[in-house]
Amino acid sequence: MRIALTHPSCWPYVRRGAERFVDELACYLTRRGHDVITISAKPGAGVVERTPNGRRILHRQLWIPPMSRVRITPSHTFPLGLARTLMSLNVDVVQSLAYFDACTANLLRRIKGFRTVYQVIGPPVPYWFPRIPPDRFALRRAILDSNGCMAHSEFTRRIIHESYGVDAKVIPVPIDLGTFSPKTDTGPDPPIIVSMASFDDRRKGLRVLVDAFRIVRDRVPGAVLKLSGHLSPALREKVIDPLPDAVREGVEVLGVGQLGDLPRLYREASLTVLPSMWEVYGMTIVESWASGTPVVVTDHGGPSELVDDPALGCVFDPQTDGHETRNAEGLADAIAKALPLADDPATATRCRAKAERFEWDRVGPEYEKLLASR
Repeated sequence: MRIALTHPSCWPYVRRGAERFVDELACYLTRRGHDVITISAKPGAGVVERTPNGRRILHRQLWIPPMSRVRITPSHTFPLGLARTLMSLNVDVVQSLAYFDACTANLLRRIKGFRTVYQVIGPPVPYWFPRIPPDRFALRRAILDSNGCMAHSEFTRRIIHESYGVDAKVIPVPIDLGTFSPKTDTGPDPPIIVSMASFDDRRKGLRVLVDAFRIVRDRVPGAVLKLSGHLSPALREKVIDPLPDAVREGVEVLGVGQLGDLPRLYREASLTVLPSMWEVYGMTIVESWASGTPVVVTDHGGPSELVDDPALGCVFDPQTDGHETRNAEGLADAIAKALPLADDPATATRCRAKAERFEWDRVGPEYEKLLASR
């Protein structure tokens, strides 16, 4: 097949789950013999790259920060270049991870004759999306008009069906197991808790995590919390800096870091904690398991579907259906309950075995089948 993959930003210029997924999907599909073109945007001048993962057509990002004042994001401007590129290509199918991308592909498919697949990577809750710019309309049209619609969890599939009447295909996000190696010993003493997220997004639960760590630090003196991901200076000043000295000294703000940092951080940790609300999947969970490390997650959304075995981690009740949980006591209790797993020599083996269910050679064929379907 001749396949185009579209997203407004790309790896490694933006290091988030969706961008890395597109890169790994291109790698898998190319390895399977398909002709793959990734269409995206980047800071600075545009470029066309020929890589082992197929061709990459990267447009100049038509966006500047002042646009955010009127809620214009790179996702709104990227379709301008995307439309020109799709008109110049002859492909069989276009898979889009952003709804404005998908709308653009759906409009052009009547001219070009390709099929379209929309992969829903965020919680598709209609009332969360603004009417101006027309995000709510674009999301709806992307779901209704695409030839295929993909979700990563039953949680997301249910929202799509209830809100739009479409039965999406549920396919988990695969993992490149070769990137992660399991630990060979038990957890560190004192314990290390890691969390990987873009912490400025309130859904990710930084506030409840920090509040819970205060409780954990009282129970387990010397415990360490490592935060890996974007955390703005303003949010750090508001959430981290006011902590008592005895607690703040145990918090390490690592920032985005280097590409090779994450496997080591997972492997050296006692637990990975993801206290998110409205998470459609939770790649950090599977990555943590691939490294032999158990997890703690919110009993909400896709993560609670993944953590279905108490030998692999714990879930806690968010006590809300809102944007952000505030159940710090519940999270602290779940962390305390899960910490002994890190000291069990069998935990790393069990976690790795669970992660193997999501490797590309097992899950990848489901993507190929959906892309080829008519």
